[in-house]
Amino acid sequence: MGIANFATVMVAFSMGWLPLSCSKTSPPKSHVSSTNQVAVKPANMKNLGELALTNHIETYVNLGAGKSCTITPTLLDHKNLQLVMAFESKKSDGKTAGLSVVQVVEQSGQSFDIAVGDLDITLTPEMAAE
Repeated sequence: MGIANFATVMVAFSMGWLPLSCSKTSPPKSHVSSTNQVAVKPANMKNLGELALTNHIETYVNLGAGKSCTITPTLLDHKNLQLVMAFESKKSDGKTAGLSVVQVVEQSGQSFDIAVGDLDITLTPEMAAE
C-alpha cells in the first residue's frame, strides 16, 4: 500500500471520529453588565489572527510544541468558505502522535473558535482574490 493510499485511509478513519473529537464554539460571554460586555476565552486559546487563504491551496500553520495545522479552503460562494483543517502532532523523534481532520463552513472575514482535542484556536479566514 503506497503512501498516498495510507494517507487516504488515515483521513477517512479520522473523519469517522470527527463528531467525537472536536467542537465549534462561539466565544463565551461573561455576565458583567449589558453595557460592558467582555468575552472570556480559555487561557490556552491560540489566536492565529487573520489568515490569508487562496481557494484550493493548502496553508500550513505551525502551532508550536510539535503541533501543526494544514488548512485547505474551498470557496462555496462570494462569502462562505469550507475549511478542511488537518491537525497533526508529532513526537520528538518526528513520528506522528495524533491526527485529527475537521471540516467547517465559515464566512470570509468572520472570526471563529474551534476546539480539537486539547487545542483551542481562534482565527479569521480571509479569502485572497485570485
